[in-house]
Amino acid sequence: MKIGIIGAGLSGLVAGRILARAGHDIVVFEKSRGYGGRMATRRVERDEMIRVDHGAPYLTGTSDAFQSFLEEMQEAGLVTLWNDHFSYFTDGRILPEMPGRERVPHYMAPGGMISIGKYLGRTLDIYFEEKVGGITHIGGSRITKSPWMLNSTSINVFGVDAVIIATPAIQAYGLISTAQDEFDLRKMISVLDDISYTSAISLLAGYGERNPVDWKAIYCDNPVVSWICNESSKRDFSGDMNLVVHSTDKFAKKLAEADDPVALNVRMLMELGQILGPWAARPEWHQSHLWRYHLPRKSLDMPYLESEDELAPIALIGDYFQGRSMEAAYLSGYKLGTDWVEKFS
Repeated sequence: MKIGIIGAGLSGLVAGRILARAGHDIVVFEKSRGYGGRMATRRVERDEMIRVDHGAPYLTGTSDAFQSFLEEMQEAGLVTLWNDHFSYFTDGRILPEMPGRERVPHYMAPGGMISIGKYLGRTLDIYFEEKVGGITHIGGSRITKSPWMLNSTSINVFGVDAVIIATPAIQAYGLISTAQDEFDLRKMISVLDDISYTSAISLLAGYGERNPVDWKAIYCDNPVVSWICNESSKRDFSGDMNLVVHSTDKFAKKLAEADDPVALNVRMLMELGQILGPWAARPEWHQSHLWRYHLPRKSLDMPYLESEDELAPIALIGDYFQGRSMEAAYLSGYKLGTDWVEKFS
């Protein structure tokens, strides 16, 4: 069976890998230039190439399936234990850890989080910078070769036997709406209606050579800054310090209203200086990225969502199923992949 997967994030790559190993013909369509979705690593050209994780900073989880995945990533040399707790900024001071928060292992990727996506997608046929703008249901019958057509914004058209949409729920809603005459798809749209997302500005800042700090990351009780990650604790920058700072959702929403987005970066740096000290407000370089769909506000109490038409299968997967973490994204793709292997053997 030829299966088209829209989105090369963690859930899409995991489902694709499982189905490809079972003999299905997998084609992945990714609108950006790289793997991983929120497992994103940006390369910054300085004196030496700098890699910083400006999306999801780590992996953590407790389920047996995700633990097995982490073990595989460790054996492949892609992840290693980073820490079991992080510092906490509140009331003007930095505490060693957040009171009452349980300690659990967090894993980081020395080569950047994108290395995990590259590993998962290395055997898949992936079209990068290929945005699917709509889907067309041609008809589900035994004699129809391709019941689905994927319509690219670059005017390419791809025929597939089944569709997996591994994008944020809002984008999945838009795709399904292009074929909403189908009853099954209208039911899926009604389920997605209630899913919304927080946003975040990811600010990358480099400070050159300076004395290392004694923390790896800081959760922040602050109206502007929610998270500060010491990327220098993940990989060797030859003594240089590089930070990634995530804004709060409320602050990120201002980006859509701002006439001058650069002013928001300056505002974040000023707040960073209040938290860490004046030096933090004066980096040698900085740049930012807006995560419009950073984290789902709520999740659906099911591992994935699929139509009832087995002659023209379509399913939705992602981190908005049974959680809102990278583990939830993994499990959604894993469960759909294993179920479809059995269903469409």
